[in-house]
Amino acid sequence: MSKTIDMTQGRPLGLLLRFAVPLMLGSLCQLLYTTADSAVVGRIMGVDAFASIGAANFLTLLAFEIVLGLTQGFGVVFAQLFGRKDYASLRNAVAMAILLSAVISLALTTAGLAGINPLLLLMNTPADILPSARVYVCWMYSGIGVTLANRLFSTLLLSLGNSKGPVIANVASCALNILLDLLFAAVFHGGVAGVAAATIIAQLGSAIYCIRKLWDIPYMRLARQDFALSPSHIKELLRLGAPMAFRNGVIAVGGLFVQTAINGHGKLFVAGMAASEKFFELITFIGGAFEGAFGIYSAQNFGAGNMARIKKGLRCSVLLSLAGAAGMAVIVAVFGRQLLALLLAGNPDDLRQVTQTGYEYLVILAVTVPLMFLLCLYRAGLQGMGSSLVPTLSGFVELGMRTVSVLFLPEILGKWAVYFASPLGWLGAALLLGLSYHQMYRRQMGKIDT
Repeated sequence: MSKTIDMTQGRPLGLLLRFAVPLMLGSLCQLLYTTADSAVVGRIMGVDAFASIGAANFLTLLAFEIVLGLTQGFGVVFAQLFGRKDYASLRNAVAMAILLSAVISLALTTAGLAGINPLLLLMNTPADILPSARVYVCWMYSGIGVTLANRLFSTLLLSLGNSKGPVIANVASCALNILLDLLFAAVFHGGVAGVAAATIIAQLGSAIYCIRKLWDIPYMRLARQDFALSPSHIKELLRLGAPMAFRNGVIAVGGLFVQTAINGHGKLFVAGMAASEKFFELITFIGGAFEGAFGIYSAQNFGAGNMARIKKGLRCSVLLSLAGAAGMAVIVAVFGRQLLALLLAGNPDDLRQVTQTGYEYLVILAVTVPLMFLLCLYRAGLQGMGSSLVPTLSGFVELGMRTVSVLFLPEILGKWAVYFASPLGWLGAALLLGLSYHQMYRRQMGKIDT
């Protein structure tokens, strides 16, 4: 049991910190990896290669967000069963999740490869970077099965209260990815295909590590009987996983409109926006860690029937996340230009334009990211309590606000309409999720009182 954390007992603040700190360290490692990975592309392969990957960002993000939403939903089921100490049902649910993941990864890969060309053209991808963007996306979609496996097993560890295992896997994966980037790009001159292949191989290593850690937990060792088809578990996994995947896909579709607007400003603007996105982890790593911690915390306590503890956990998570956001905003404002300069080399005039674009966008994100933190914490709480409808609807609200920003505000705000697309989406979704969370919490408390 020492390999897991039971969040249904003990001080909420201590439990959340114990779970969140390893996630923060993992996010910082991810930031270092992202910076190094981007520097390999930008400094060794040039601005065009950097812009081509940035122009394809929507398509790769779409696949990842669907996988992320699916596994987050599965994780709620795992955490609730763990909170009830029903280990036999937990193993059966994990086995059903593995089968579902295999089918879904095949479907995503097939659909993605078929839709790459028309979508890149629809997004107004600049002609001079279109071929390399196409190659990069093809490679990434070919590795969706590996991405899904990595997310599934790391999410399972997190659901059991083990945040250290996934972080160690992430750290090792980042280090391997950087080494492979240098090998494939600088030594073998593999171009953007080499960068994508390095990512897939590193994710495979992470998945294998997580499987090994799960095997160390006796009650998580799957046997043949655990794979007996369970319609009830499949239904529950899809009830929570499918809406989250759909919601994330909807939010990512908002990225289609945003990326199309970005691409219309030319490759230097594309490169600047892509550079700033690489440092988004710096802005969100504290809030993201508490989102992950509170999601597992709420699911375990909901499974155990401890509603009062969920309220205390939310209060702690909000305060700590907002404090972290304030600190990161100061760092971005002071050091943002220097951070962006780490990623690229080339013509000084081009670099000045790229850096200016990236800095403006990065500051906007840093100032408005508390809206995202509130959105994520309320959504995590709702999901932990088994709600899938409102978190799904929030994706449509976010999509609508982002679309309005990029389609109707450019005549008034110019490029700033693109900068504010995500913050406006966060605002709309946060309002919906906050109201829904408090309503559901009161309803659940009412059931306990009666």
